[in-house]
Amino acid sequence: MRQSIRQLITLSAITLSVASTTAQAQGASQGKAKSGQRAVKQVPPGLAKKPGGMPPGQYKKRYGTREGATVLGDIFGRNGYPVRRITPFGESQYVYYRMPDGTERRAIVSPGTERLRFSNVPSTLLEQVIAQLYR
Repeated sequence: MRQSIRQLITLSAITLSVASTTAQAQGASQGKAKSGQRAVKQVPPGLAKKPGGMPPGQYKKRYGTREGATVLGDIFGRNGYPVRRITPFGESQYVYYRMPDGTERRAIVSPGTERLRFSNVPSTLLEQVIAQLYR
């Protein structure tokens, strides 16, 4: 009985020492090329080149007319121009808002080649919309 326990302890000690030397050997050679092999440059997954040629985060954000109309409506509301309604019209969106003098006006958000186009928007508010969407 004692001899079998002693053999079991010896066997587990040998197994443990072999496993630890294997783990040490694997850790020591990480990142180094063995003789006769080329060193492979490892690139983190977030920086790996994606199909299309542009690195991640470098593509221009493309907004639809719906997002543009929502941003325009928010900026109108923050600046004291109550928005009455937003309605689609073909590919465009109409944003109906009330001027401080009580007249109702219509702003048009339409798709462009690179950016959205805004019509009938006061210039100070248009700057805010462009800044929020594209900067």
